[in-house]
Amino acid sequence: MKPWWAWIPPWLQDWGRQYLVPLLQVEVRRLIWVLLQGVLETLLLFALPTAAVIGSQKVWEGRYRLTPAQQETVARWAQVADAVARLEDVPPVTPLVLWYKEGGLQAVNPPNCEGIMGLHSAVRSGRLPCFAPGPVSDVEVARQLRLGAAIFKEHCPEVHYTTTDPEILKRCYLFYNAGRHTRLHPDQSGYVMNGYDAAHQNMPHRAASGEVVRLQALGAWPVHLAIQAQLSGRSTFGLPSIFLPVARLAQEVRARVWAWAAPPVSLNPRPVSGPQCLPPVEDGCFVAAHSGGQADLRPVWMLDVPVRRVGEAACQVLPGAAMETEREVLLPAPMPGRVARYADQWGDLALQIENPEWTVWVLGMHSVLASGTEVRAGEPAGVVGGEGRPFYVVIYDRVRQGFVDPRPFLVQTVCPAVDPALQWTPSTQEGTVNLAALLPLLPLVLGLVWAIWLFFKKDMLAKGPVQVITYFIGVILALWIIGWIVDAFLPQWVAQRLLNARQSQDIRVIQQVSREILNEAVGGGPAPTVVIYTPAPPPPVPTATPVPPAPTVPPAPPATPISPQPTPAQGAIPVVPAQSAGEQVYTVRSGDTLYSIARRFGVTVQALQQRNGLADPNNIKVGQQLIIPAP
Repeated sequence: MKPWWAWIPPWLQDWGRQYLVPLLQVEVRRLIWVLLQGVLETLLLFALPTAAVIGSQKVWEGRYRLTPAQQETVARWAQVADAVARLEDVPPVTPLVLWYKEGGLQAVNPPNCEGIMGLHSAVRSGRLPCFAPGPVSDVEVARQLRLGAAIFKEHCPEVHYTTTDPEILKRCYLFYNAGRHTRLHPDQSGYVMNGYDAAHQNMPHRAASGEVVRLQALGAWPVHLAIQAQLSGRSTFGLPSIFLPVARLAQEVRARVWAWAAPPVSLNPRPVSGPQCLPPVEDGCFVAAHSGGQADLRPVWMLDVPVRRVGEAACQVLPGAAMETEREVLLPAPMPGRVARYADQWGDLALQIENPEWTVWVLGMHSVLASGTEVRAGEPAGVVGGEGRPFYVVIYDRVRQGFVDPRPFLVQTVCPAVDPALQWTPSTQEGTVNLAALLPLLPLVLGLVWAIWLFFKKDMLAKGPVQVITYFIGVILALWIIGWIVDAFLPQWVAQRLLNARQSQDIRVIQQVSREILNEAVGGGPAPTVVIYTPAPPPPVPTATPVPPAPTVPPAPPATPISPQPTPAQGAIPVVPAQSAGEQVYTVRSGDTLYSIARRFGVTVQALQQRNGLADPNNIKVGQQLIIPAP
């Protein structure tokens, strides 16, 4: 059999050997080299910004107090937790703090029967049934948040929704964990203080089993502060930009260069205050600031650029006031003290400075420079202000144990204007919008990228300035095209994902639970459907002796019980008649639990469960009728 090339004419074979084969050999090698070079340069083109984004993200996440997943859970459940806190009269972030400490903000019951809120005493005493291990629904999460808040209130009745005193709150968290009769001080409790600062790390903790362990997770108080910082100005949460860590870290580099070149600021001795422009607010959530104490510990706000507008003193999660300057300005530390910085995945930055007499918070910062454990008065602490970029100032008086109006602490010769509309409202795109502030660094960044690029393309320098400039323009054009593709297509994809999430059943359940809790908190919900039954009269007696009605509930006619008609979806649930005088029959409504029903009528869960023969206290249905035993 002839080979396949034997069918090719001899003259064509000679032509191919003479001309085509050498050409293909040379071109194949060249094409392979060009292909590999293009792959390498493309990988470098994408690897450099990708490495910058990933590296910046890792550095940025290292500054979080809570993980991104925990931050999203906090933002998702903030409104429900606030409604629960109002109903049980505890601070608004307390339900979430207890959930973090006992359940890690995970909607999963642990195998120890204590639920996501660690209700050890209530379960061991038989007051509450065992919480079945495993994942729980959103309705069950809301129920347990309220159970934990109610028991927290029982352990510490002196705490209220408006309580802000750190010492009271720390003591209450300790009582929740160790009981009210503990002799341990909150500052020595790992459950309360672990991770707060360098002096409170890996603290020992005695578990319920008696075992002593070294803690790695944050204590209740630093978690309280972190959640408080996240929720102080953010009512909703959006999608963080993937370039936000790069922008924030670049802003921090710019701020450090700025602080290095700026002249030092001295606040010791304390400067003489200017004209008393605004009388301090001393009602509502604000108290009068103490006038004694150490003068060098008192906060002083003295900026290079005057504060031109201030907002009203606002009672929020952190009571304070918004301020605005005409342009960005370095913020000198207003007082000496210990420093804690807070950052979240949406780019919001907060700084806390604490000394024995005062605690200062600054929210809405462009960048934070105070990175150590201590800061001196006048030392650059960060960058704030700018047109349309207000920042939020909070001052807590540890002597008077209350928040004070921060506006009288301004030291400047020009009185700021009071604008009631001025408030700090963080934007979910604040980090990307502020990229304009990085324009002075753009030539430096592009020059560095260009130098690295030419290092891998040494022959570019030998091709003349025109080709070098052309190649440089091509690099910028390629980066612009990549950015355009991301901006053009990524938001649509994200918007669709968010729309699907909003329409999900889980989000609807949370919204429904929030409405029910809020209605109950303000007293706007429907009254419970309660029917009082009397035993049927014996045949010889013409009429039955009426039974006295329960307080606030009128008696129903003896033989005509009134109960709501179950819907077809619920099914027909048989009516259970009462067996003795004084008992009531209650029809279960949406959102009811056995614990809430027992608490409403002043009976125990065990009595309610035994009277109705309930094997599973967590399995009650809407429309089901329960016998309420006499208290």
